[in-house]
Amino acid sequence: MNSAKTLYAILNVIIILILISIGLGIFVLSMILFGVKQDFIGIEEDALIYKTEAMLYRYTFFKLVIYAAFVVALWRLRKATKLLLKKDFYNAELISGMFNSGKLMVLSSVALWFIDEMSNRFFKRHVLDGLSEKTLVYLLIIAMGLFLMLISTVLRDTKAIKEENDLTI
Repeated sequence: MNSAKTLYAILNVIIILILISIGLGIFVLSMILFGVKQDFIGIEEDALIYKTEAMLYRYTFFKLVIYAAFVVALWRLRKATKLLLKKDFYNAELISGMFNSGKLMVLSSVALWFIDEMSNRFFKRHVLDGLSEKTLVYLLIIAMGLFLMLISTVLRDTKAIKEENDLTI
């Protein structure tokens, strides 16, 4: 169970870091919307790359929403890890938490991958058909989400088998 404690600690750190970055993103976006010049942050996104300034805001808003969905996925995985620390493997909350976390991870990674590719192709006019580092990260998170969904299915089946065995004894 030492690895479950490590996973729990890592998830806490990741959630805190992502929430800080989402907060900074919302702060910077709101300052740009209010017309405050942001020279001190060093934002590399240039509004001239996008066809209109509203596209930049929509693009940023969609990414922030998807990051929030990813935080929800990590939060559910954190709750499931807490149940693993209690060695409660046949809990329905653990099974549904892992499955929902996996679904949200797959959904958020596919959505971010799609938004990044559309942004690169249509806004920035930068086409990369090979595998980039971002693409590999998205594929890794998709694989992790699918693995969580698989593990939750295995736990659900073992729970059913355990309940059946308990009834026969």
